[in-house]
Amino acid sequence: MLATSIEKPFDSPEWLYEIKWDGYRAIAFVENQQVRLFSRNQLDLTDQYAELQALPQSVAAESAVLDGEIVALDAQGRPSFSLLQQRTGIRGHGRRTTPRRDVSVTYYVFDLLAVNGYDLRRVSLIERKQILSRLITPNPVFHYSDHFDDGSGLFAVAGERGLEGILAKRRTSFYEAGRSRQWLKIKITQTIDCVIGGYTDPEGSRQHFGSLVLGLYNPQGQLVHIGQAGTGFNQATLEEIFAGMKTLHTAHSPFQGEVDARKVHWVKPEKVAEIKFSEWTHETSEGGYKLRAPVFLGLRSDKKARECTFADQKPGTPP
Repeated sequence: MLATSIEKPFDSPEWLYEIKWDGYRAIAFVENQQVRLFSRNQLDLTDQYAELQALPQSVAAESAVLDGEIVALDAQGRPSFSLLQQRTGIRGHGRRTTPRRDVSVTYYVFDLLAVNGYDLRRVSLIERKQILSRLITPNPVFHYSDHFDDGSGLFAVAGERGLEGILAKRRTSFYEAGRSRQWLKIKITQTIDCVIGGYTDPEGSRQHFGSLVLGLYNPQGQLVHIGQAGTGFNQATLEEIFAGMKTLHTAHSPFQGEVDARKVHWVKPEKVAEIKFSEWTHETSEGGYKLRAPVFLGLRSDKKARECTFADQKPGTPP
């Protein structure tokens, strides 16, 4: 069962609210003190997460079918999708690297589809969760994902703690495969002002440029690459930004160190872009922290490039 995106949180006694865990969705089949884990695309994940083999010991049932999220937590206890990718060795655009087995995972379970041979999918959500909460004994790799009554309050707390967002679920809803408006997701986005240090070649039918190459200044006054924004433009903004960058061409990269981008044209670091993004990734062997899912919002003519520093960012910025 999948959720439909909406823009703003709300409060209603007909709904309950949960933390949106930023990980890999997985159905767990528990039987005979063994567990099998399957992804949304029916891929067998069991062998990838050996630590979750102890899960049946914390389920007070002979058999059960659980719905939940496999999550990697950072040092502050926040879900980190980039850490999870490092655990599996999967990077963006289908690229792979050596899996990091030292990154541990936790399975947060939020729904119960069946127990001891009884199909619960036509039982109301609130009843399913009540049964589920009684079946589970939490342990370091297995937790029950609790629910709350205050959607607006939970959304505010999630934002303060740097979480991805929340889910709203109708209390009386049945469990039905596919996307539904009985489950709603409300994501939290962050914004940041970045220095434009270059742009990439366009691909396909795109004109002018493909993406903006972005950076922030570190305490040593060096411009550090933090990612590329390739969405959020229309034809007019593509043309306007490209015209402004053509006068700033330079033969040398303004960034300290290597830049993880191809076919880059460097520009003098004078223009500032406002970018929205979902989270900071964690440091990898390929480079430093990067923005996840950056989207261009507009140019900032009221801010100087040198003001765009790591120290100037909101909570959630990497150390």
